[in-house]
Amino acid sequence: MSGQSALLKGFEEYQRAENTSIAIEAIDRKVQELKSRSERYLLTGAASQYRAALSLQSQLTNEIENVNADDLGVQDTLDQMKGHLEVLNEQLKLAAEERELRSRLVQVELPEVAETTRQAFNRLRAYFMEDPVEYEQQIVVHGGARGAYVSAHRALLEYFNNPKTPSFDIAAANLDKSRKLCRTLQEMESNQQDDVQEIIGDVLASLQAFQRVGTRAFQATRGYMVYSNVVMAGEIAEFSYQSTKLKDYVSQQKVLNQRNREASFQRSRIIAVIAAFGAVLLAILLATSLSMAVIGPIGRLTDMFRRLAAGETMSIATDGERTDEIAQMISAARVFSDKNQETKQLLERSESLSEELAKKADALVESNRELDNFAYIASHDLKSPLRGIQHLASWVQEDCEDILPEASQSHLTHMQSRVRSMECLLDDLLNYSRVGRVDAQPETVDCEELVSSIVEMADTSDGCQVNWEELPTFDTVRTPLKQVLLNLITNAVKYNDKGQNGRIDVSCEKQGDWYKWEVADNGIGIDPRFHEKVFQMYQRVAPDVSEGSGMGLAIAKKHVEHYGGNIQLRSSVGKGTTFSFTWPIEIELKNQSTSEGSTDESPINVAT
Repeated sequence: MSGQSALLKGFEEYQRAENTSIAIEAIDRKVQELKSRSERYLLTGAASQYRAALSLQSQLTNEIENVNADDLGVQDTLDQMKGHLEVLNEQLKLAAEERELRSRLVQVELPEVAETTRQAFNRLRAYFMEDPVEYEQQIVVHGGARGAYVSAHRALLEYFNNPKTPSFDIAAANLDKSRKLCRTLQEMESNQQDDVQEIIGDVLASLQAFQRVGTRAFQATRGYMVYSNVVMAGEIAEFSYQSTKLKDYVSQQKVLNQRNREASFQRSRIIAVIAAFGAVLLAILLATSLSMAVIGPIGRLTDMFRRLAAGETMSIATDGERTDEIAQMISAARVFSDKNQETKQLLERSESLSEELAKKADALVESNRELDNFAYIASHDLKSPLRGIQHLASWVQEDCEDILPEASQSHLTHMQSRVRSMECLLDDLLNYSRVGRVDAQPETVDCEELVSSIVEMADTSDGCQVNWEELPTFDTVRTPLKQVLLNLITNAVKYNDKGQNGRIDVSCEKQGDWYKWEVADNGIGIDPRFHEKVFQMYQRVAPDVSEGSGMGLAIAKKHVEHYGGNIQLRSSVGKGTTFSFTWPIEIELKNQSTSEGSTDESPINVAT
């Protein structure tokens, strides 16, 4: 009895140590997760990471308070961790406030005052341009002031992207330069009129406001960096160190309790061996009587179930003399064997169906390849006889112009027009079939120059304005990207119904590993029920516009999806259309075999 009491006491102590260890390990896991969440928030500013960090802090506080530690050293460390946790919570909230202030200043207030400054400079330039000869000197000074402001704006944005650079000092110097030049304009004798003085005053006021907001954003950025890089980093490191130290200490105590428990168990073991020896003698007598009635049949059943588990099927006879549990196990074995037979038949059927499905999948891939090749060959080879028909009709018209009646000449002209339309349809089909057949090599593409060249190609004779700002320069495949932008821009130009008030805005922003492009216009718009239809081949939803084959958007969609992106549109009738698509920042070329004659560079299609 004394050995059992010592064993039970040792077990209780071990159980308490084990419970404490489990609680400490759970706390340590949450500490490491809190460390990771806090560092991710400081690095990315993601709101989800901030909320997760606050939630973990609350959970840790509750778990630390619920730990019942008998060891004073453990309890003291837990109290210190609780204090550090409160400091970490306060510092994390301060860092979040600084980051939120910086985000509001950089993303809302700074763009607003920048736009006000740009408009003020534009009004001043418009005033001077009313008489360029008289105000030649003012125009030069104005250009210098505006250029210095633009440089300051760019440098300030570079600082917010990389706060470790000296860009803020550059921005401040350029702002000072811009204000000095504006004061020079203000002091010129020929600029003393009230109206120009008022405009120059607006420019100076907007520059002052821009510097004030930029400086506040700079201070918020520096404050956030101090919290994240110094205060928060130290608190997180100290908190993590204490948790690791506490975990190691508890693990050592756990090992010590384990040794004590094993010693008590060893003492009790000797007593148990003596009692067990007597029990063994009794068990031998019982086992001998049971072996004949139970063990033999159970051994045979064990072998039977082992074979059934391996998937075998067998004929199982019923022992009619038994009605006990062994008889029930024999019945269960028979059911098991029947199920094995059914499973075997199902597997054979499944293998047959899998082979048939694989063959059909291969046939479908081959059919798609043949359809693709057919579209390419048909569109490519049909162009030669069409050109022959067009030339023959032209020759007949030229040679027989004086002898053919006017109706016949009209028929020839109509036939030539139809041949040209057919050739355009085949060109579009050829372009569509070529998408993805050969991957172009990436090259450095200046997107502002690319869009500028597209606008020069587009027919904007009705006065429609195409605008863009700060487009990126990166390594990509030039021709596919150009074809997508060209088709979208010319599509917007073609469906412009506002004349000189027509406006097309091209923009691009970085989103993770992608650039998101948008081409927005204020044209006739597209009914929502046609949004999916416009991306299909040879589909046109504006019957009043006769130009194009209806393939441009289908070609653009195929290019975008070939490089892993997606294309969408937002539009309603009379409210303009916005096409958006994603394009990878880094192109991953796909090794694709080319069909005969598909190595030539496909012409850029502008018909939509």
